[in-house]
Amino acid sequence: MKPLEVFKVESPDETGAEAYDSVIRDVLADLELTTVLGRLWVEIDPAEPVFIFCALIRTGLPPIRVSDVADVTTGTPSSKQVILELTNEEYVPQLLGRLRMEYGHENIEQPDKKTMTITTEEMAEASKSIADTVIADPRREIEVRLADALLRITPEGFRVRHHVSTGSEMLFVASEDAIHPEWIKRAEGMMAELKEGSEMEVSGDA
Repeated sequence: MKPLEVFKVESPDETGAEAYDSVIRDVLADLELTTVLGRLWVEIDPAEPVFIFCALIRTGLPPIRVSDVADVTTGTPSSKQVILELTNEEYVPQLLGRLRMEYGHENIEQPDKKTMTITTEEMAEASKSIADTVIADPRREIEVRLADALLRITPEGFRVRHHVSTGSEMLFVASEDAIHPEWIKRAEGMMAELKEGSEMEVSGDA
C-alpha cells in the first residue's frame, strides 16, 4: 500500500511541531499504521491548550473469514468430520480459538500443520457455517492500534477528550481543560478538508 498521502503537523511553536512530527512518524511506524492511514492532520497548541488528531483510514479491509484461509470440506458420513485444509497459517491461533469455543476443545484436532478436523453430527450445516465464520477483523485491529498511538502521542495531562470513529475516519480532540465547542468545529473542518482532498484525488485518478 502507498504511504500517507497527507501528513501535516501544525503548531504555533514550529520547533515543537517538528519534534511532534518525528514522534508521530515513529509511533505510526512502530504500530504499522503508516500504510493503513491515507491522510493525517494533527494540530497542537499548548497555549490554548488543545491537541487535535484527524485521520482518514484506508478502506477495502474486509473481515477475514475461515474460507479466506482454508479449504473447507466434509469427510465420509461415518467420520462425522468437517475438514479444513489451511491455505494461510497466519490466523491459526484465532481460528483454533473460534472453533474450540463453538464446537468444544475435545472435538477439534490438528493431525498435521495444515489440517484441522471438527467432529460434529451436522457436517453439511457446520461446513457452511464454519466457512463463513469471521476470525479476524482488520478494521477493528486498526482502531485498537490507533487508540494505542493516540495514548502515546497525546500530550501528557491532556485527559479531557472528545473522540469520534466511524471505521474509515477518526477525529480526536484532547485538552487539559474542558473541550471547547470551537475546537470540535475546528477538528470537523480539518476532517472535511482531508476528505475533500481525498475525493478530488480519487476523481482525478478516475
